[in-house]
Amino acid sequence: MNKICRLSAITLLASSTSLMAQSKSFEGASLGVSFSAVGVELSGNSTSGSNANVNSNPDRTSGSLGKVAEIASLDLAYTFATGANGAISVGASYTPGKAKAGTGTYTDAASSGSNIIAGQTSGSTGSISVEVKDPYTIYIAPTYVVSKDAAMYVKVGYSKADVNVANSGSGALTQKPNDLEGWTYGIGSKIMLTPNAYVGVEASITDYDSISATRATSQKITVDPKVVQASLAIGYKF
Repeated sequence: MNKICRLSAITLLASSTSLMAQSKSFEGASLGVSFSAVGVELSGNSTSGSNANVNSNPDRTSGSLGKVAEIASLDLAYTFATGANGAISVGASYTPGKAKAGTGTYTDAASSGSNIIAGQTSGSTGSISVEVKDPYTIYIAPTYVVSKDAAMYVKVGYSKADVNVANSGSGALTQKPNDLEGWTYGIGSKIMLTPNAYVGVEASITDYDSISATRATSQKITVDPKVVQASLAIGYKF
């Protein structure tokens, strides 16, 4: 009986060690490069200001959506094994450079006579373009280790980016928006090709806070950006 108990204990210990080795294969620091297709949605609206010359009719606006671009990002992370099939990664991703996120157009609803905004004609049009620079995300990713070579994870991160808004047409911008800030949510998987090299795929969405700008006509324009991203990553675990 004692021999059976000892044999069972040894078998259980060996099994536990083997399972822990699954998550251990993902533990450590890693550096990766991801290549992504990014879709940007900009939804916006505008409100007429307190300028006495602005007609009581609301200004009309429209925005571009579904803009798609290809980008490359760097990712630095550290993964901690938390159990036989569990791990947690903490890291940061960074995209160098800048890209135009989208362009919106507007038509001022001025009428005639004293109601025309000084310096423009009735129904004049213009555009607002949004450019995003150097976005980055700091994240945490709880991970389920399927086998010693494969794992799946969910990701939650805080994202930020510099933003520049330019206006063409009548009414220069008198107040430009603050930087973009928001939250990123994603799901993905990682496969170890060797004890150190890996590939991964991920789908994510970043919901940025609304940003606003004010034109010289006292018109306030508000934009709500969302970014959908599909990525393929290659990297090295140290």
